[in-house]
Amino acid sequence: MRTETLRQHIITTICKLLRFPFALIDLLCRPFNKRARNHPRSIVLLKPCCIGDVIMTTPLLEVLQASYPTATITYVTGAWSKTIAEHHPAVDHIIDCGKIGIPGRYTIAEYLQLARQLRRLHFDMAFVLDRSPMMTLLPWLALIPRRVGPDSLGRGFSLTDRVPVSTDRTHLQHQADIYLDLARALKLPIDHPRMRFVTTEQERSSIEPATQQRVAVFPGGGSNPGMDLTAKRWPATRYHALVERLVKERGVQVLLTGGPGDVELNQQVMEGLDLPAGSVRNMAGKTSFGETAALTESCALFIGNDSSPMHLAAAVGIPVIAIFGPTSPEEYGPYPLDDPHHSALWKHPTGQPCFFLGKMQPCSNCTCMSAVTVDDVWQAVERLLPPVTGGTQHQLSANTLETKE
Repeated sequence: MRTETLRQHIITTICKLLRFPFALIDLLCRPFNKRARNHPRSIVLLKPCCIGDVIMTTPLLEVLQASYPTATITYVTGAWSKTIAEHHPAVDHIIDCGKIGIPGRYTIAEYLQLARQLRRLHFDMAFVLDRSPMMTLLPWLALIPRRVGPDSLGRGFSLTDRVPVSTDRTHLQHQADIYLDLARALKLPIDHPRMRFVTTEQERSSIEPATQQRVAVFPGGGSNPGMDLTAKRWPATRYHALVERLVKERGVQVLLTGGPGDVELNQQVMEGLDLPAGSVRNMAGKTSFGETAALTESCALFIGNDSSPMHLAAAVGIPVIAIFGPTSPEEYGPYPLDDPHHSALWKHPTGQPCFFLGKMQPCSNCTCMSAVTVDDVWQAVERLLPPVTGGTQHQLSANTLETKE
């Protein structure tokens, strides 16, 4: 830990020293790029990973689209996350950056190749939605005149517009608001921002209409190309008890969602359930991401861990119950945080997240996930799940929710 702390201090010191030459270069170049700085015709956003993080940039996308209606917007992200940009109407073009931005997963040659690709496109403005010094440097290498981004630990050295961001665990800020602060720094108007994911007609038509109230439940999460943080998962035994209660007491159909890697976990949740056939379905791995969004959109409620499906549920506009542990809902909760249709449950013993600034902090009392009980979740269910009206509770056939070929 001491070695890592020393390494971080060295990186921060170097980045702060680099501010001066970069600021001088920017000052000398400013008279030659006045039009590009003040009236951008082409804007690029850089956020390589991961899906949930990219969803949290969508409020900024809406602000940029409204503020620069004639500008072309390009999104640079990885193959893992580009589906989010593909489903947002503000994005005109997408550049797949591969594994660039994921520490230790890319070469300098690949990095420089991406810089050259961006340089050929002659962007006027860049929004760096990442705190990595390497990602911060990328738009400078691409000769983009105006470069806006968060200045975390002094690492926004090559940005023309460095926006302060807190690095104090006692003063947390939602990630979506950190990105919106970039727009605020440019004095762009912001009006009721929200996360957004727009499903296609084909994706919606691939899902059979609901014939009874549905609840999407996601027991997984915590795994992405950058890290593996399964400590964010609420115990499967509690999901088991919750699912049973949802079916018996509220008469809903429960859809256990997820990707191919969640099939086994969802099956564990289903083991031993004595419920009517078809009342609980394991949908993991059966739908594309867009189809999962359409499936979630058809539900009356989403319940799950801090994860990309949780953010997706908020982005398609359904009520969300999110269960938190090592991460804080103040940073990663369903957005916007003041939306009464969402509930974030967090009972951390210290009131400060174990996961902060992209890393797990030492924890001697790992009880944050188990502190949230089934009854806690059920209270939120009672508040957010609308009562079923007469004549709408009908059992679905076993193949109702299979996507159409």
